[in-house]
Amino acid sequence: MATATPADADFDARLSALESRLSRVEGIVEQLDRRLTNIEATLRWIIGIQVTTLLTLGTLILVKLG
Repeated sequence: MATATPADADFDARLSALESRLSRVEGIVEQLDRRLTNIEATLRWIIGIQVTTLLTLGTLILVKLG
């Protein structure tokens, strides 16, 4: 049976550090996804309000001219 060498222990430590960093990156990506979803919903509201305002003003102008 093979015995653990210092190189194996170093590899395990580096692998553990990498897994920890990957976990942090995954958390950050999930947080960004939630933020972008909120921004997307806000932008839909803003676009809806702008379109409604444009249609209302266009209608008022056409009625006033007609």
